[in-house]
Amino acid sequence: MQPAIINDATLNRGRSTIGARWRWVLFCCAVTGLWVALSVQPVWAEPASGLAPATNNFVQPTRGSGRIIGLNQAIRIAQEESGGQVLSAKSVRRPNGVLHHKVRVLVDGQRVMTMVVDQNGRLRRGR
Repeated sequence: MQPAIINDATLNRGRSTIGARWRWVLFCCAVTGLWVALSVQPVWAEPASGLAPATNNFVQPTRGSGRIIGLNQAIRIAQEESGGQVLSAKSVRRPNGVLHHKVRVLVDGQRVMTMVVDQNGRLRRGR
């Protein structure tokens, strides 16, 4: 009688080529993904409290987010923030490529402030 030869082919007969650990990892990922998908409330769903939904469920972006603002827009921002009269304005591109707008504003008829507005529309500095 010959001894039986046991190799990988006879052990894995009828099973997939993916190992048991990888099957377990895939199963856990699938269960977690399903749990996350079912637990997230869609934006358009009614609130559970019975109150009317808010008119705007999203956070408003900052001024000019995602695009570069021009000098005219920077002047408007500086005017709105200070309430003064614009004396001069110029755009400066730094060596790293970032664009800044320097706006000089007369405040209260006696004090001059230099306000710096970055390329995204954020007021960086006012003296």
